[in-house]
Amino acid sequence: MPNAKLTISIDLELGWGNWDNITPFHIHNIESKEHLIIERLLEIFDRYGITVTWAFVAALLDEDSARSMPGSKSLWYAPEIIDKIRKSNMPHDLGSHGGKHKYFDSMSKNEAIEDIQFAAYIHSKNGMHLNSFVYPRNKVGRIDLIAEQGIKVYRGQDLAWHQTIRNKQALLGRAANLLDKLLPISPQAVSPELKKDICNIPGSMLFFSRNGIRKLAHPKITLNKLHKGILNAINNDGVFHLWFHPSNFWTNTDQQFEIFETFIKQASTYIENEQLEVSSMAGFSSNEH
Repeated sequence: MPNAKLTISIDLELGWGNWDNITPFHIHNIESKEHLIIERLLEIFDRYGITVTWAFVAALLDEDSARSMPGSKSLWYAPEIIDKIRKSNMPHDLGSHGGKHKYFDSMSKNEAIEDIQFAAYIHSKNGMHLNSFVYPRNKVGRIDLIAEQGIKVYRGQDLAWHQTIRNKQALLGRAANLLDKLLPISPQAVSPELKKDICNIPGSMLFFSRNGIRKLAHPKITLNKLHKGILNAINNDGVFHLWFHPSNFWTNTDQQFEIFETFIKQASTYIENEQLEVSSMAGFSSNEH
């Protein structure tokens, strides 16, 4: 069994991802594109036998939570999407992206407890195990509280040079982030970080959207970076942890899927040659990692 691993985690939010700043642009794309993008992703994962983590906002399975939100109920309540994931051929990990996409680095302890308990309740009510957690906006905080709910794995901040800069100076960090996407800089392989009863699997790379200035990033550069991420994992017995939102496919959708499926084909070759193994985030929940 290979030591190198490919892990893919997807932040599934719909309207909840922008509950505090939702615009007509968000509403149009969620209503016209999000469901189809999720279906296409599921088809690719079925075709190549890839298991991933779908970290979803718990309120997507709570109709009452949608009642007080603006716009169509389908922006906030989408049990049919979760049902499609559960019925797909691959046994995907259904993790949590928080109760209502609130930010754990700035909420009070009581607010954090309420949010994570709501998420745990929704998982339990729907007969799903809750092993993995992705922080909304990657705002890591209150790790002890999510561990108390029995969560075994979370996705930490990206292990990347531009993230280090961003943590010190936000404006310079955004510029560094853009530069990273334009150049064939190799994303890092990461290693599981086990602390007490919970494991951190940092991100390696965001599969970014192609709106705005990011459309300048050439697809061949993106594919090169993705391939280097796999090779880094293989050469260092590490993990290439790719993550994204379905919204990262809103702009230039067909081009994005062409890039993504080409990457998955490349990964499949290494998997078939027993150089690489696929693991969802939940796959790191045992202490053996």
